[in-house]
Amino acid sequence: MNYSQNTTQSVNGYKTPEWLEKKLEFDYYKQRTFTDRSIKLHREHIPINPKVCINTQRDYEYYIGILLYLYQQLELGVDPYWFITFHYQHPTEHIKTIRETANAFGFKDRIGYKPKSKTSLWNEVASYNYWEYKRNDEDQVIKDASQIRNLILKYLYGIKRLNQTWKYTYPNLLFFHEKGKTKLQYHTHLLIPKTTNETSQEDLYDFFNTQVRKQRKCFSKWKSIDITPVENKYGVVGYLNKETTSKHISFDPYNSIPITTTTNK
Repeated sequence: MNYSQNTTQSVNGYKTPEWLEKKLEFDYYKQRTFTDRSIKLHREHIPINPKVCINTQRDYEYYIGILLYLYQQLELGVDPYWFITFHYQHPTEHIKTIRETANAFGFKDRIGYKPKSKTSLWNEVASYNYWEYKRNDEDQVIKDASQIRNLILKYLYGIKRLNQTWKYTYPNLLFFHEKGKTKLQYHTHLLIPKTTNETSQEDLYDFFNTQVRKQRKCFSKWKSIDITPVENKYGVVGYLNKETTSKHISFDPYNSIPITTTTNK
């Protein structure tokens, strides 16, 4: 009985030091800053793709702003018919793997690397670092995408001179750049309308993986260009906008050809 009374008195009479209270309060609000997920939704909020991860209010505002813009484009008349995905060439594609041992089933095999050219592997380090940086530079990706866009306009829609806007009716192309799950390197998604020749999926796949691919060195030599018909255009733009945050916008306004609206004053 005396033991419990003494214990209760010692607990009730305990006082946290002032320096510890300040530290605990600081740690609490610091943690709360990163765990607070209350987001104020836009008055025109649209159900977002389940793969989207939004951490802050600012990220949500960027995401929903671009998504509403893309929905507006669809309502104005943008009608994507083909969904195209292509990857860019990486310096690892120029390195050849060599199996240096021959263990059963490849267990504990030692793998070496050799450049496909006759230069030394050590001389390839600077080149590797250069292209590694270049393939993760969004400005370079936009530059490569512009050359691909020009080929598409020329061969699929018959537009040879981009500056002759009075002569041609430009198709609405929508470019998106993202890094995917691994976040290692950019790849590009492209939405295009029907072609002038009503090309089939097989013909379009053959066109991109032969004629277009050979004319631009920026394409990956390992991964083929994927062609998929668009079934739900609203769902597609929602999916392609999934990586948009306050630090990165997947939609490429430089190479895309949206519908522009003008107001008469």
